[in-house]
Amino acid sequence: MMEVINEMDEKVESSQVQTVPSGQENLNGQEKTPPVEQLKRKYSGNGEKVYTVSASVMIDDYTDEEFAFVFMKPKTASYDRYVKMLSSSATKAARTFSMDNIVPEQRDFLTDTLNEYPAMSISLSDKLLKMLGLADSTFVKKL
Repeated sequence: MMEVINEMDEKVESSQVQTVPSGQENLNGQEKTPPVEQLKRKYSGNGEKVYTVSASVMIDDYTDEEFAFVFMKPKTASYDRYVKMLSSSATKAARTFSMDNIVPEQRDFLTDTLNEYPAMSISLSDKLLKMLGLADSTFVKKL
């Protein structure tokens, strides 16, 4: 029995995590959204601040699925709506904040992705908040 376990451990150690590209293609293999680079060029050319946010979701111990989204810098109204909704439902607030700021071409893709992986909205909203100045850590010193 111990030999079987050791063999299994060796197989796990020797295997690598496989990365699967995001599902930005429909079932026919046609792209649902334009490539991220194309979207970045389109929106950054307008003088707007745009950001690429990448997320990796662990499907199982051996497979990660990677996603890439293009977001515009959140507006104050979107942030205010997020803060207001936060007291009633953090998940809904995060989802709405993410949907408010995604480029229009990726709206359906983000909706599908968040339906499949609802917790991703929290990760995305965290990155969006950092675009607005949310710090990872702040310090205070008594004078």
